[in-house]
Amino acid sequence: MAYQNSPQQMNEELQKFRDEISCIVVLEKAGYRFDRSESSARHMRFRRQKGESIIVTHGGKGWWDPHNSSSIVKGSVIDLVRFLNPGMSLGNARVELRGMLGLAPSGAEYVAEPKERKPARDPKYMWKNRQAPQPGSAAWIYLTRDRALPESILRLATEQGLLREGMKGTAWFAHSNNAGELTGMEMRGPDYRGFSSGGGGKLLFRMRTGEKGETPVRLVIGESAIDVLSYAAMDPFNFEPSLYVSSGGGMSPEALEEFRALLGTLEAGGRVMIAVDCDAQGDRYEEIYAPMIREAGLKPLRYSPSARDKDWNAVLQRRARQDVAA
Repeated sequence: MAYQNSPQQMNEELQKFRDEISCIVVLEKAGYRFDRSESSARHMRFRRQKGESIIVTHGGKGWWDPHNSSSIVKGSVIDLVRFLNPGMSLGNARVELRGMLGLAPSGAEYVAEPKERKPARDPKYMWKNRQAPQPGSAAWIYLTRDRALPESILRLATEQGLLREGMKGTAWFAHSNNAGELTGMEMRGPDYRGFSSGGGGKLLFRMRTGEKGETPVRLVIGESAIDVLSYAAMDPFNFEPSLYVSSGGGMSPEALEEFRALLGTLEAGGRVMIAVDCDAQGDRYEEIYAPMIREAGLKPLRYSPSARDKDWNAVLQRRARQDVAA
């Protein structure tokens, strides 16, 4: 078919494009699809991919680009063809539009790619992707300077795979079940205190002294990992095969069952130190632990710091300050 080039005929053809060709047809040909989730009766969004969309208005007769913040880019179906094909002349746009006369929108809808699910806060994954504290690192400085824990105790805990360094200088202390599987972490730092979510939850932090494979003759149960490490640092009997355990605060029924089973691993006639604070909460812990310890045929011994010290780490810090002063 031959097309006349008179100005009047050209204008008539352009008007025919505006009247008979929907902007939706142009967009569908360019790979755009109707995004129902972000459309309304007046403004229909057509999307090709994330961050690339066009708004269609006036029942398909108009459009505008929502991503152009400097100035509004909009127009008719003719402008749309040239917008989608930068540098296209009006003559080439006319050729492109002639092939769309008589076409109706297909109604195809945009289907977003499924969002990549973020991995759950799995303690095993978090633990695997963190390093143990090292001399000079933020967590190491926090534990040795702020908490006064001796390097020998930190090295022992590190050798047993019980320590990791988290964000902003936090120290992570491993909780595990009696099968040795990591279930969570106590997290302590200069400005943070918490426990990891996910996994098997808060069970028991546990550190051993003595030769590997020796049956423990003593068990020390404390309120936090830092407390029991502090107690171990001052314990005159830490040369004996011992097990230092933290509940990380109150115990769940699962943690209590783990503790009950752990008592059965001690040497017959062994001793259990309940190293808790000198307060009402410490009294409640003793009321919970002592009957369980006796049922296991072991002797419970309550050890608490004096009233002037908040907990066993406070005792350790005070002694460290006295040593420095001396």
